[in-house]
Amino acid sequence: MDSPEFLSTSLHTMTCLEVPVHLFGAYCILFKTPISMKSVKFSMLNLHFWSVFLDLAISLLTSPYVFFPALVGKSLGLLEYFNVSIPIQLYLIVTLFPTVGVSITAILENRFYLLFARDTFWKYLRIPFLGFLYLASWCCFIPSLLNIPDQKEALEEILEKMPIILKYANVTEIFVLSTDYREFFFTLIIMIALVTVTSVTFAFLLHWNMKKRSKLVNVSIHTLHLQKIFFTAIFIQTSMPILILIFPLNYLAFSMFTEYFNQAINNICFIITAFHGLLSTIIMIIVHKPYREVFYIVFCEKVLRILKLKEGSVTYSMSSLSRPT
Repeated sequence: MDSPEFLSTSLHTMTCLEVPVHLFGAYCILFKTPISMKSVKFSMLNLHFWSVFLDLAISLLTSPYVFFPALVGKSLGLLEYFNVSIPIQLYLIVTLFPTVGVSITAILENRFYLLFARDTFWKYLRIPFLGFLYLASWCCFIPSLLNIPDQKEALEEILEKMPIILKYANVTEIFVLSTDYREFFFTLIIMIALVTVTSVTFAFLLHWNMKKRSKLVNVSIHTLHLQKIFFTAIFIQTSMPILILIFPLNYLAFSMFTEYFNQAINNICFIITAFHGLLSTIIMIIVHKPYREVFYIVFCEKVLRILKLKEGSVTYSMSSLSRPT
């Protein structure tokens, strides 16, 4: 489990599973979103796009083989075969994580704005606010990438502390992002905190305003019930994949602060992270009734129909055999 072959095989196998599921999810959003969900269609498509992009970036494009706690590793993915530089591959990976988080904030903000803030000052601030979050996601790691050390000196320093790395890769294959993890790690913590706080804030505002609205006499009970169902579905869709990422992030923090090295767990962390988008798409299809019905019609009904036809043909064959000649 600590070998590069195990990691690449696992990630590329996941790609084969992810692509058809993601395509079906995109089909549902684009063509099967009902009029009642039209207002959130773009936000859902935006979240789906970035989640899929993160999935494929890890499992197919880069397949990072990283030796945490050192910020050292190599690429096993498709971009390596096209000679794309390691810093560009790094930039792609590290920016997609916070971008997915901002997309989750955007979908919650969209619901809050449409339901409760259309006639408030927030309508003037929402676009600059979301623009700032996306810009921060795309720019926050640029200082780390601009300060990439001299590879020869950095490798000597890293190998003095962790000579075990040579067991897993040749010196000519590995790339050192930094000899000091603190700048990179604290930038990651700041972005995670920013995205988490904003997402939780909008989730709280939605819940609080719905609770407040439920006490009003002139509000339709049916409309309020539908809004609560949709909010619950959105909450499940956005929170469950985040829970998947808790283990990799906690292990990353533990590994860096204790200098604990275990390449098998490093590999598993990236496999779990790559599973994030697949889980997000599956949950989206399950929790939203229109998409769930499309899945049932496209797959379940056809399977049942085929089984019935086979059962009918078997029955007919048995009856024909039992007839006297």
